[in-house]
Amino acid sequence: MDSINNNIINVFNSEKELFKSYPKKYHWDLNDIFNDYWDDFIDYANIHNLNIRPTVFEEVNKMRICRTKDMGYSIYECPNCHKTLISYNTCKGRFCNSCGVKYAKQRTTNIMSKLVDTEHRHMVFTMSDSLWYLFQKNRNLLNIVFKAVEITINSWIKEKYKKDKFNHKDKYQAGYILVLHTFGRDDKWNVHIHALVSNRIIGDISDIKVDFWPYDMLRKRWQTVLLKLLDKVLKDTSDYNDFKRIKNECYSTYDNGFYVRAKKNEFPNSRKGLEYVLRYCGRPCFASRRIIDIVDNYITFWYQRHEDDKFVVEKVHIFEFIGRLIKHIPDKGFKTIRYCGYYSSKPRKLYNAAKKLIHITKVA
Repeated sequence: MDSINNNIINVFNSEKELFKSYPKKYHWDLNDIFNDYWDDFIDYANIHNLNIRPTVFEEVNKMRICRTKDMGYSIYECPNCHKTLISYNTCKGRFCNSCGVKYAKQRTTNIMSKLVDTEHRHMVFTMSDSLWYLFQKNRNLLNIVFKAVEITINSWIKEKYKKDKFNHKDKYQAGYILVLHTFGRDDKWNVHIHALVSNRIIGDISDIKVDFWPYDMLRKRWQTVLLKLLDKVLKDTSDYNDFKRIKNECYSTYDNGFYVRAKKNEFPNSRKGLEYVLRYCGRPCFASRRIIDIVDNYITFWYQRHEDDKFVVEKVHIFEFIGRLIKHIPDKGFKTIRYCGYYSSKPRKLYNAAKKLIHITKVA
């Protein structure tokens, strides 16, 4: 299939310019697209020996029959007028837009009830694109990405506050939530972690406000930790020689480490930050409103490019489009959200200390 750059047909400076040039005439749902093209895509995949994971078949099939009689239904009857109402069951799958929106809202409210009443900084941990294919080939390696972020954050806090002048015996931890994204704005495979990190670190009997995170430290340490963990896991595998080459290239190319975004007060409150990082949790990484047209087995859609915030119009074959989306369906049982630090279920002593030192956020 064509590369992504070859598929770009136009670029605009604003959303207004985009919709002026491409006025939307119809509305397409992903359910309709998969109902129309999924069986043909399977034939195409079989001909070209494309490997489709069992969980993909399961999630796509659930999404296709969501809110239909095939999923089952309940019938309600009014005892007075005897009118009936049929309510079709939802699939509750991880690849359904309608179910995913509800899930993301519920998950946001659930997590908000656990957050301490303090500011949380939004961080994004990225890596070299030369490493991405390793995680697509072996999805178990995605657990290492979480571990590397956790080690990066914890090790800095441990070093900085190991000799706290007020209480040198106190062991401090931050509270943070990690969310894995395997996609970029153009829906291609792009492994990175979004982290919401509290600006309060908690000890057994005291807490400290953290207003400054050294970017140079985060970038270099994150790169080193991730590459070391990968080296350890891949050492006895057939991918190790290729990884060694990539690792050397990463150290020579990224002198300052992998890019870490950690702007202060990026969102007005913690809820907005959570809504942003969880917006595609439990649903496809694509909003139907971005579809411009579908003609002759080609789909035209837009996205806002991250580098310059320009609006890009792209046209790809429908099979390439489907292939991009199903890559991001997580394996069955894989958790894309992890609780770390004093938000983890393990150090309940620290979390209880946080509840005493800081008021827990109340959800309206």
